[in-house]
Amino acid sequence: MSVKISSTPKISVILLAFNRPQYLTRAFESVLSQTFDNFEIILVDNGSTDGETNTICRKLAENKSNVKLLQRTDSNIGRGRNAALDAAQGEYIVYVDDDDYASPELLDFLYRLALEYDADISFCGSYKQRINNPPEVQFEFNKRFVMTPEEAVYEVLERKITNSALTPKLLKRGLCTQFYFPDGRKYDDITISYKLFASANRIAADGKPLYTFLRHSANNSGFTNDDKQLNPLQLEEYFCVYKERTEWLCKKLPTIAEYINYSEWSFLLSMYRKITVNKLTHCEKQRSYCAAYLEKAGDRYIKSSWIKDFEFTYLDLYKETKNDK
Repeated sequence: MSVKISSTPKISVILLAFNRPQYLTRAFESVLSQTFDNFEIILVDNGSTDGETNTICRKLAENKSNVKLLQRTDSNIGRGRNAALDAAQGEYIVYVDDDDYASPELLDFLYRLALEYDADISFCGSYKQRINNPPEVQFEFNKRFVMTPEEAVYEVLERKITNSALTPKLLKRGLCTQFYFPDGRKYDDITISYKLFASANRIAADGKPLYTFLRHSANNSGFTNDDKQLNPLQLEEYFCVYKERTEWLCKKLPTIAEYINYSEWSFLLSMYRKITVNKLTHCEKQRSYCAAYLEKAGDRYIKSSWIKDFEFTYLDLYKETKNDK
């Protein structure tokens, strides 16, 4: 049963489109077919150059009163999302990527969850799907969590029930407009999501999977599925963002500062291992950066109460190879 509310849209769904015409219609129609009946779609042709995406966007938006089409040139992810956020009128924001798709009940489910617990953010579970394969569970859990900012940030960093992706999450618009996206970064979710979680009054979660991430070679985060795709530019941006995140969160949430530091050390050890094992010689500078950071962490990392067994194996590799050139 859908939620019936006032004529002003309660939720604004932001969908950026850029050179993925083969997936765009499915993504858009998965939003359009929601059981929730009071939402708008902010569809952004975000500077597409393929000659098809713009045509598809105009056709999808045609004669639909709840769809706003923004057509931008010379754009990037941050600029496109910021423009959509400024155009949105809903009390809540939901992001959907142009190569993913949502279950019909996603908006209704997240809205009811946020309302029940008076939460600034609500989120659910998700699937991941590789091309020509059936969906597999990515995040699923059989209980509800109502979390403080500290608890929620811990879960985002731990990545057992969710991660830094802004999907599938329902976010108070007033919270989102406190933190606009940076201009020019490629991996914008990780630059913003931790600030949203740390600044929310409370966060509600239910593990029912209602969103599917499509995994393919053109994903921005394709290297998460294929270590050999790692390159210096990606790593430099990630290193910068992780450093900023650690500093910002330690000031905002000092009670979990040691875990926040551990999370960065763990990431850097993982990157060190990937570069070493895959013999990514073009990433030697970034490998040295990881090594220097880990040396500085020293015993604080090794003696951390959060360190996991597999990390000791990674540390053995690090100790054996850190002086290799």
